[in-house]
Amino acid sequence: MSKPYHVFISYATEDEQFASELANGLKWYGLSVWFAPIALKIGSRLLDSINAGLIASEYGLLLLSPTYISKKWTSYELDVLHRQHIEENKRLLPIWHGVGKTQLDNWNPGLSGIIALRSTDGASAISKKIADLVYQGCPVVGVNPSYEDPQWRFLQGRGELYANHSDGSAFNLFEAALFPDNHFPIYVHERPHSRKDILLAVAKAVFYGSYEKLSLSDEKREQMKALCKDFGFDLDQPNFDPAIYG
Repeated sequence: MSKPYHVFISYATEDEQFASELANGLKWYGLSVWFAPIALKIGSRLLDSINAGLIASEYGLLLLSPTYISKKWTSYELDVLHRQHIEENKRLLPIWHGVGKTQLDNWNPGLSGIIALRSTDGASAISKKIADLVYQGCPVVGVNPSYEDPQWRFLQGRGELYANHSDGSAFNLFEAALFPDNHFPIYVHERPHSRKDILLAVAKAVFYGSYEKLSLSDEKREQMKALCKDFGFDLDQPNFDPAIYG
């Protein structure tokens, strides 16, 4: 990759939930993503930050929806990306999100001629297809590890944190899931986490097998699965994929 970001995500604010699912899915596959809620910080100059992201990305992902078509701000991003597509051969990755070919033909016929995916395929499947494209179909991809960050490791079920101070009691992710109600929210990885947030992390750890085996016995694993199910994360349900929850 010759630029800092693999993918710039262009979307309407009203479609942020699905855009966020895509961003999380792409990051899970090791892709570097310019996504406004992640890239924009307090005090940032909005236009300067967006322009920097547009210039610094290899691909432009367009989450095309009726709202996207109607907004002026998304039109600005699209104008830049389309010009880069023509002049610099930047690849555009359209995702049709509640729009069809006729609607796009009437709005921007140049876009309707680019092979697109549909949001009904699901964020997880779309992320995998984009990752395969970026990684050129290689069966093994070297992804930068995140385990240097103990807070990230904790959320994968791969380590412990101390409670409240450096001499506090150590606890792991699965112990946190059993804390009493008055212990929530738990501040982890730069933000407060509700019990549901923690159980989503548990669901991901169990689903992807990322946890350390010694920290979760078979009995405790079933207990965690039951707790996850109580909060809407049923790991035994066919086609369950925790990635869709962010």
